Amino acid sequence: MNNNERIQLIFKEDLEQYKLIMDNVESLSSEDGATAYKLAQMSLVQADRWLEISLSAAKFSREISIAKTDLYNYTYHKYRILMTIHEFCRVVYRQCSEEERCRWNEN
Repeated sequence: MNNNERIQLIFKEDLEQYKLIMDNVESLSSEDGATAYKLAQMSLVQADRWLEISLSAAKFSREISIAKTDLYNYTYHKYRILMTIHEFCRVVYRQCSEEERCRWNEN
């Protein structure tokens, strides 16, 4: 079993959540504030999880027989991507909220 397969096995649920977020971000439109808000929440929770994993890289690396540095880099990269998604979704949500307020003020 190679390193990637080991990671896939031990972090199966986390990777499924990561993929779900990535798929939803790809289909996010700039007018969909509700989805952006939900994705911001999901990505923040998952970012916290991946940061927790990266901080425990020494423990997990022994379990799956992979270099600690490699596992740390892999998981920290996931964390950074999720934080970027969180920030992006917050911007989309804020823009949608402002546009909605402007529509109400026009009427």
